[in-house]
Amino acid sequence: MVSLNHLLIATAIFSASASAQNTSNHCKYVPTDPEWPSSAEWDNLNQTISGQLIAVQPVAISCYPGPLFNNDTCTEVNSKWTKCAWQAEQPAGFCIDTGTLTCPPIVPPAVAGQNCTLGNNPKYVVNATCPAHVTAGIKFAQKNNIRLVVKTTGHDFLHRSEGFGSLEIWMRYHRTGIDFQKTFQSTSGCQKSNWTGSALKVGGGYQWSDVYAVAQENNIIVVGGGAVSIGAIGGWMQGGGYGPAAHEYGAGADQVLEAQVALADGSIITANACQNTDIYTGIRGGGPSTYGVVLSATYKTYPMVSTLTQSLFIPFTRATRSTYLDSLAVLYSSFPDLSDAGYAVFGFWGQSDASLHGSSPPGYFHTAVLFNTTVAKAQAAFDPVGQKLAAVGLNFTQTWTTYPDYWSLFSVMSATADDPGFPLGVEYARFFDKKALQGNATSLRDMLEVVAGAPEDGAIHSAACMAGGKVYKNFNDPYSGANPGWHLANCLQITQRSWASDESPALIASIKNDVTNVKGEAMMAFSPGTGTYMNEAGREDPHWKENFYGINYDRFLKIKKNRDPKSVFYCPTCVGSDEWAEDTTGRLCRV
Repeated sequence: MVSLNHLLIATAIFSASASAQNTSNHCKYVPTDPEWPSSAEWDNLNQTISGQLIAVQPVAISCYPGPLFNNDTCTEVNSKWTKCAWQAEQPAGFCIDTGTLTCPPIVPPAVAGQNCTLGNNPKYVVNATCPAHVTAGIKFAQKNNIRLVVKTTGHDFLHRSEGFGSLEIWMRYHRTGIDFQKTFQSTSGCQKSNWTGSALKVGGGYQWSDVYAVAQENNIIVVGGGAVSIGAIGGWMQGGGYGPAAHEYGAGADQVLEAQVALADGSIITANACQNTDIYTGIRGGGPSTYGVVLSATYKTYPMVSTLTQSLFIPFTRATRSTYLDSLAVLYSSFPDLSDAGYAVFGFWGQSDASLHGSSPPGYFHTAVLFNTTVAKAQAAFDPVGQKLAAVGLNFTQTWTTYPDYWSLFSVMSATADDPGFPLGVEYARFFDKKALQGNATSLRDMLEVVAGAPEDGAIHSAACMAGGKVYKNFNDPYSGANPGWHLANCLQITQRSWASDESPALIASIKNDVTNVKGEAMMAFSPGTGTYMNEAGREDPHWKENFYGINYDRFLKIKKNRDPKSVFYCPTCVGSDEWAEDTTGRLCRV
């Protein structure tokens, strides 16, 4: 990042050399437009927000020729590039690289002939540390017809907080405290939540690591993300949210009792089951950066219980590939029954000759979490599955571990679950329901064959079977905005493929097509009408309205048009985003 003085000089140069014309406000203004705010206007915004305006530079700018080149800094950037916690500290950082970044880190002297531009990064960032900073940024963007994006940690597969020529509201340092309530007390006196248990009020841009620490201190359980670097009240919650405790207690969005939200007009409201119920529903699964900026959210919490895990491993070799996929078909068809028995499963599998999970050999590996039960009961529920797996012919191994409480278990899981970052790549995700998983064994096996692909493709798959249980039971919550697929499905199948940073455009296009239009279409055909979890879906999904929102989309669109008629808030694949499109320069225009 650079100082505001440098920013104002650059702004003046841009304005003086404006070449693009945007005579109608059907497009958001960009720095090359004559309507772009003057240096004095930016300076006034900076004063309004107590000097918290940042001029963004690409995270890896130190690796490229120019005045900001620095070999030592570049080396540090390269060493930390895949660390989600470090990326969260950068105004324009992203935990997941989808290939849209204009300046990936490169190691000198490979910089010769390389250029670095701002690309899709925001032009400026409001480093919000209080609600007034948030509302000032919103009002400035609305008044000046500038694209606005919202970011907390950048832990987002869809890069929804990117935006050429945009102003970013950065929520990471908006932190007003994490408050434990032994008995939930609504700030407005609302009684309609019917919740008399304890709660945690999360005030701002905290990550789950921060929230979990408070929960552990108070000996309670809160439903949060599996990776502790995820923002606690940002896109995770607003997109639905799941983690190891979701099966037992419900999806993340369904935990929210009330929230404070900054709207498109700059006002701040309280949203709960008594007031502003449209916003309350929208932020509880209807997508981030759409209806407003969530300033705080209060979550349900639960008494501590004992936990245990099952670790299951099925080996893979190319010689036994067919039998391996047969074993996976047996396991997938068993997930609904395991879910009914209390299993919350997160599995990884592929056809690589290398390990996909820690030190495990190549193959399928999962951790199943169970609450307040015994190994004997859990083993009895798994025995029929084990018998079916044994009949297929591949050996499998399982181990059991008991924990006195949830946080003892989570500390072990999070040691390998967080902060690896992700390689350049594309993914597709689909909810699988009981009807699909247990309906036709041939269809299941055929789908797995297509999704697996050739071993040399290097596809990696996750089976996130953490729905069912209380996620099902929350289906009747009238204020749940989560995709209805959450309340129908047992598993979320996630398939990813990656590529090298110097890969040819043709091969990258081929990989994207394979994941979205071959593997993805096979998943849709296998489990029609279920949709997906938007936070781990594909940005290029042509069916995003149906898959991300289901039957809720039209309801959300009415909320969007009523609360944000000027589309101050925009992000790709978010509600109402199809009314906008980027032109060849990256400018956002109405269609």
